Amino acid sequence: MSPSPARRSVLVGLFVSVGAMLLIAGVLTIGDLNDTFTRKITVQADFEEVTGLKKGDNIWFSGMKVGVVKRLDFQGSAEVAVALSIERHASRHIPSDSLAKIGSDGLIGNRIVVLYGGTPDAEPIAEGDRLRVGDALGPEEVIATLQENNVNLVAITTDLKGLVARVAAGEGTAGKLVTDEVLYASAQASASSLELAARNAEKLTASLALFTAALNQDGNLAHDLATDREIYPNLTATTADVRGLVGGLADPDTLVGTLARDEAAAADLKASLDNLNRATALLAEDLEAAQHNVLLRGFFKKRERAERKAKEPGR
Repeated sequence: MSPSPARRSVLVGLFVSVGAMLLIAGVLTIGDLNDTFTRKITVQADFEEVTGLKKGDNIWFSGMKVGVVKRLDFQGSAEVAVALSIERHASRHIPSDSLAKIGSDGLIGNRIVVLYGGTPDAEPIAEGDRLRVGDALGPEEVIATLQENNVNLVAITTDLKGLVARVAAGEGTAGKLVTDEVLYASAQASASSLELAARNAEKLTASLALFTAALNQDGNLAHDLATDREIYPNLTATTADVRGLVGGLADPDTLVGTLARDEAAAADLKASLDNLNRATALLAEDLEAAQHNVLLRGFFKKRERAERKAKEPGR
């Protein structure tokens, strides 16, 4: 039994409605027309050159898309005023002192406007603000820089190739070291000598450190000379006395100077000392003889008893 005309009309209407909804959703998704319903603000940036930039290109801030280019108009004789349509919810995070520059989505991708910089304390951008323009580096500049770097790299490679060839041919100091076995052996011997000298210097430094530590120990002569307040003045006084004695030896008017210079006076002094020694020996013999004399024996015995009593304990 076929459906009634009314039921058939309802089914057709539902099918058409679902199809229309799917079509609208697809258009909005593919064409990104949902941006039409997003609240936005419009700010402006004036560029001297907008190579390749067109209406609808994206605007980026901190790596996120925040809007699109709304329109491009000439301003003055050499500037292009670019109206930037920025989503209102994103504008609250963009400082008003941010800079705008034209970049690329990749090395050879579509042109974009990049917002960057700004201070956290600045007010967020608002409707009608005019942003300052920063320096932009376009693909042409990047390609030119890469080309210049390639030229420099080729020059460096050529020079390095020539240097390696000269070394391999034995030219220059490096080439002689590589090819001349005698020179290499001499250089190796010199390096060994330097290493030995370094080890000896290290040992000498260690010995000096031990010697210095020993000098700093209490009771050492150097330590006492440096720290004792009495030794240094005594040494100074002794040095002054020695200097005076040396000065007296040089002066012929002093006794020491006369003895040092006058041989006859020195001989007389020596003879006098010899006579004095002989007289002392004779005096000792006379005293010994006097002790054995009968008349003086009692005197000497009495003196010996007195000396023994003086040495007894308790006296």
